[in-house]
Amino acid sequence: MSSRASALESSKASGDALEAEIVQVVDELEYVGDRTTTWHDARTTAVLEASRSLPFYGIVLVEPDVPIEIKGCQIETRNGGRSTRGRFYVRRAAHEQLLEAAGMYLFVVYLPRPGLPQVARAIVPATLVDELLTGRWYDVDGSRSEQEVAKLAWSHVIDPASVDPAVTVGDRR
Repeated sequence: MSSRASALESSKASGDALEAEIVQVVDELEYVGDRTTTWHDARTTAVLEASRSLPFYGIVLVEPDVPIEIKGCQIETRNGGRSTRGRFYVRRAAHEQLLEAAGMYLFVVYLPRPGLPQVARAIVPATLVDELLTGRWYDVDGSRSEQEVAKLAWSHVIDPASVDPAVTVGDRR
């Protein structure tokens, strides 16, 4: 197995773990499995309101039955010989479906440690994310299922001044 495949599998496992935890701690969310759909991970079952541990950007609440795509990234990652802020990886086809359904992204920034401690979360409408992704789309080569993707640094969505790696989201309730 190549190191690229290992990194992708590790990212997938981290994403799955974050999704499971988010759905368990946010009572208004219900898990939506990949057998049902692949373009979002959860949906709201009741009105979801902002909190200190889950701030909203561009909206004041999320109504029931709204699709939610959960995206996670590490607070920092290596880029060549230097560190850079982690990036959310967005598949264009899934993003387009989320846009059509007036869905939301639930972004999570975590530390690459056991348990994946979360240091930031945010709910952002897909329409606002669409504006942030303008000019970032690129084609993917190879046997990947998606054709076009984009990467978005977490600092384009969440104010870095509000993120303290020593304070986890659970401590902000």
